[in-house]
Amino acid sequence: MGQSRRSFLKTAALSATSFAILPKWAAGAEKAPSSKLNVAFIGVGGRGEWACRDLCTFDKVNPVCFVDVDDKNAATTYKRFPDVPRMRDYRKMFDKYGKDIDAVVISTPDHAHFPIAAWAMLNGKHVYIEKPMTRTIWESRELVRIAKETGVVTQLGNQGHTVGPWRNVRQWYKDGLIGEVKEMHIWTDRPVWKQGPDFPRPDPNEKIPSTLDFKLWLNVAPDAQYSSHMVPFHWRGLRAYGTGAMGDHACHIFDWVYSPLELGMPVKIKGTSDPFDDYSWPLHSRTEFEFAPKGARPAVKMYWYDTSLRPKDLPRIPQEVIDSTPNGAAIIGTKETVMCFDQFGARTIISPRERMIELKKSNALPPDIPTEKSHHRNWVEACIEGKKANSDIVDYAADLNEFVLLGCIPIHFPGEELVYDHKTRQFTKKEANKFFNSHYPYKQEFLPYKI
Repeated sequence: MGQSRRSFLKTAALSATSFAILPKWAAGAEKAPSSKLNVAFIGVGGRGEWACRDLCTFDKVNPVCFVDVDDKNAATTYKRFPDVPRMRDYRKMFDKYGKDIDAVVISTPDHAHFPIAAWAMLNGKHVYIEKPMTRTIWESRELVRIAKETGVVTQLGNQGHTVGPWRNVRQWYKDGLIGEVKEMHIWTDRPVWKQGPDFPRPDPNEKIPSTLDFKLWLNVAPDAQYSSHMVPFHWRGLRAYGTGAMGDHACHIFDWVYSPLELGMPVKIKGTSDPFDDYSWPLHSRTEFEFAPKGARPAVKMYWYDTSLRPKDLPRIPQEVIDSTPNGAAIIGTKETVMCFDQFGARTIISPRERMIELKKSNALPPDIPTEKSHHRNWVEACIEGKKANSDIVDYAADLNEFVLLGCIPIHFPGEELVYDHKTRQFTKKEANKFFNSHYPYKQEFLPYKI
């Protein structure tokens, strides 16, 4: 595991079809040989700053190294934890600290998730990946393949899956309190970054800041002109690096309906949007998902609205409540309506609120299921104890991630109903399947094996 990058690349290329045998504890079969998890953090600004705040103060974590290509964006973390070594290139980090680390937290832009996670897992490291897990469906399926073969402990950073409210919804549904689910609605104020056909194009005269290694930031993406409009934040709106509003938000709020209702994959998807191009995602979009009957549950539809779009006339929810809730979701049942007031499912009620109070007073509601420890710490303890984390990639998170990324495709075929075949895991419309893959070839030097 402590081999040089050159020899590791050679080994990893063979590992694409024949994986090395890992220590039992690295594969999650036994406890690690220490009560602490030695962790490298890749991407420590922005969302990564929150991971460092939580885990670097956790007594079961030993932070080994910070990796970030942007010194300015990472400055707060560097100042808060000045004794942790810093690097810019994750490949060199594995060269230098590979033998010293057990696990890696990945909080980079979307386009770098897959190459770094693949590199880490093939090097026998447990991984925590911020949402969305990957930029493309092919990458998602490939990480599942690698995770199965290496057996490392994995976690998707959709922290709402660790909190209690979605489990409350599951119990209400199982108890028959909601009744038959008729439809679901999800809306968001995303994008809160630049997005759409008016996204500013790079200025060829703009210089790259000395605090940023832009080549490393691009990672597997093609060489491009630097622009302060996309680094460090607005890249989410660009198709080469991010996954737009759907990719940013849906791994959180989709889980609120996906898990308690056991939706599985949609069978039909239809979407419309504002104009967009190969450079940027659209400013507004609306998507409709249909799910097949399951058990006694009939087919059910889910509707997605982003930016300023909102559902109208939902049963038992006043319109002013919907319009004043930036990020929300609703499950419409024949008996009750359940509403969520944030993207994580943390604020969930039976609507209207007066109805929730009435049900509680009559003891019609089961006791609330308590929220567990933080999502990051759940993963750490799973790594140490050799068990599955809450949002394990193989058993759970990859399917949720794929469901989300499927939702990014129908805007390319506005108003057309796309049928998804569960047996082949393909759309019946062949032209839609090309969007499973990256629209550009990867730069191979940032990958652990040749693609």
